[in-house]
Amino acid sequence: MRAILFLAFFIISSAALEAQTKEVSGKVLNERTGVALPFANVQTNSENETLTNIEGSFDLKIEENTDYLLISYPGFFTKKINISPSEDHFYEIGLLPVNQPKQQSDYLISGENPARNLIERAIERKSQNDPEKVFSTFRYKSYNKILIDKQSEEEDLSSSEMGRSFLSEKVSEHVFEKFSVKKEIVTGISTPGFEEPVFEVLSLNVEAVSLYDDDYPIYQTKYAGPLGKKAFKNYTYAILDTVETQGRAGYMIYFQPKRPRVVAGWQGVLFLDTITLAVQRAKTQHFGTIKVEVDQNFEYYEKEDIWFPVAQRVILKPGTGGEDITTFGGSISLGTVQRKNSILNWVMGTGKVEKDLQMVSTTTNFDIEFNKPVETNKYTPAVKILDDADEKSEEFWMTNRKEPFTTQDEQTGFRVKSVIENKNINRKIEVLYAILNGYYPVGFWDFDLSNFVKYNNYEGFRLGAGGRTNNKFAENFRLEGYLVYGFKDRAYKYAIGGGARLNRRSGTWWNVNYSQDIREVGSHEYIRGVKEFSILEPRTANVDYYYSYKTLTTGIEHRLTPRLETEIQLSRSEISQTRDYVYLQNGESYRNYNLAAAKIGFLWRPFSRFISTPDFHQIFFKGYPVITGQVSKSFSGIAGGDFDFTKLGLKVEYQLNRQNLSVTQFTLEGNYGLGELPLTHAFHAFPNNAHKEEILQRFSVAGKISFETMYFNEFFSDKQAAIHIRHQLRPLNISPSLRPEINLISRHVVGDFSKMQAHQNIQFQTLEHIYSEAGFELNKIFLGFGLSAAYRYGAYHLPTFKENFSFKFTFELKI
Repeated sequence: MRAILFLAFFIISSAALEAQTKEVSGKVLNERTGVALPFANVQTNSENETLTNIEGSFDLKIEENTDYLLISYPGFFTKKINISPSEDHFYEIGLLPVNQPKQQSDYLISGENPARNLIERAIERKSQNDPEKVFSTFRYKSYNKILIDKQSEEEDLSSSEMGRSFLSEKVSEHVFEKFSVKKEIVTGISTPGFEEPVFEVLSLNVEAVSLYDDDYPIYQTKYAGPLGKKAFKNYTYAILDTVETQGRAGYMIYFQPKRPRVVAGWQGVLFLDTITLAVQRAKTQHFGTIKVEVDQNFEYYEKEDIWFPVAQRVILKPGTGGEDITTFGGSISLGTVQRKNSILNWVMGTGKVEKDLQMVSTTTNFDIEFNKPVETNKYTPAVKILDDADEKSEEFWMTNRKEPFTTQDEQTGFRVKSVIENKNINRKIEVLYAILNGYYPVGFWDFDLSNFVKYNNYEGFRLGAGGRTNNKFAENFRLEGYLVYGFKDRAYKYAIGGGARLNRRSGTWWNVNYSQDIREVGSHEYIRGVKEFSILEPRTANVDYYYSYKTLTTGIEHRLTPRLETEIQLSRSEISQTRDYVYLQNGESYRNYNLAAAKIGFLWRPFSRFISTPDFHQIFFKGYPVITGQVSKSFSGIAGGDFDFTKLGLKVEYQLNRQNLSVTQFTLEGNYGLGELPLTHAFHAFPNNAHKEEILQRFSVAGKISFETMYFNEFFSDKQAAIHIRHQLRPLNISPSLRPEINLISRHVVGDFSKMQAHQNIQFQTLEHIYSEAGFELNKIFLGFGLSAAYRYGAYHLPTFKENFSFKFTFELKI
């Protein structure tokens, strides 16, 4: 997340600079029609060459001895034009079409649709051409350089001495072993101008991936792969020409999206080896809110008969509108990162956006080895940064750099440092990053934004403050706590605690906490559940049944593997009722009681990928399923505990993301209680319907996995299983600012209660039959607000329509 923020601030806060390198630019057109010619070949007499983009435009670096350009395009006469490197000029070049159809090369195959035939064969041969399917192991090193700077580059010594807007360098070792996740070990990283290295830049996901995969992700957007399973459903293909690469002929195949408004796709050219049909080179582009250009080059290894990627270049420029490219829930637009409905503008003030900036990421692979023994720990994260990666000498960088390091690059550190100081960038980033996680930093203290104000039917307005210390207080110790007051129950609640970090890499903390507060009856919280900050917690507004507790807790949280987080807690609680509830056990009535308990919780994300640095552990690719589990045991006769019971909880989240931008989410949860289980620690199914007669009187905010037609305190269980299914259709693209989403929802839960007679002075039902509801949501109609409707049917259907129907609004604010 912070990587996007760093780049956003530098794009906005920095004046763009100009490079020393001389470039010539222009546009290639059909001279007769004026139509742009995409992917025309532009070559100099010094053998530098490039292809025009979709708009027929090109930028080409030239040397001092360059005096002409050679422009060629299938079906058109080749043209040679003289140029003057010493003068700035934009060349508009018109090509004349030939009168007769171009003769196809001897390499071209015959047939009704030769391009389709070639792509079919290329897809069939992926198992022989994709290195990850051919080799049991391979390894290589890479050098990556990311720049943010002005698109137009002209020689200007005064500006070049000022440096780039942003620069990062990275040297990595990549290890692949079949049936295992590909690993990247970052041995060197440099982000000039920063006191601490910007490790988060590694999560930007700008390095090109395999063209053989079904999905081609760049900046967290999945594009349809041109050689994927649904290639012909998503693309049309045409042969342009044959070319020669490293002495081997290749088909030059043009492809474009068949369903651009339905599936995110590329437009570009593939160069396929005429013998093996492997990819020799690829140049792809996407024009939307931003322009994305990707150029990949492969090298042929004769002994292995394989083409392996050796160089990639990814360019992002301001676009003209259309499809967004998402970045961690936001989008890149007009040279800056704009998070939908975000507070970025508030933090940045009135920063002026430079519309001619671009981000360029170049990667060179070297020292490539195939089928050599590799030593990889299966518990190593997908990307691991070595502890000394930011301490490399200049000799290390001179040895591993595969791109020129210019005078402008050398000056970047001075410029970035100056911008940080003058624009107070560190403070802005500190504030925004904290807010995105639900906090506001003031000195060494981060205030918890969720503690300032809340509302529920028991406390009324709940006002207070709380939070935790940050690294300014101590890196390996933290204090936390809060103090709040309920105006309806006229009572203070508070918590105080702290922790000590035992191991940085594994995220091991020992924690101690004492709290005196209230909790909803029947609620079940996972101590290692995914915690997402929410400005608004709508469901709690109608909750009115709580119990009070005083709890002393100690525990250890530890990351066993990059994908498996665990926590162990020991606690002693004093429980008291807010209503006249009594629990009967062996003829004795308990209104207030003590619990001595132990909990073991885990969060397992088996298919997610993580970055591990000396400072943090961060997910950069969220895979599914996400599995959360917990075992709780309460002991009688130990530390004054009154009850002996066991609780088991397991939640599985799964999500299907389709190329047409539709999404289907499944949430399955099972809870099981054994022993003497009072109602306070039993389970409800997250009801979210107030006890009021009229539909509009119950109008409130719908939850994501709550039962909107189930009334509060209507059902409790000591064992239950629920499933929530949410299918989001492709967003309706009404306008760039209006893209509402339609969700179809189905929810079901079944349960039981083995000792209902033990619960006195309260009436409720259990769920021995299946409870069902269905509905829909129309989200993001205006400023994150939408509408929701649901209907209750099946075994617990009520007599009248209005009793079964719920109508509410939804609210989604992504920051």
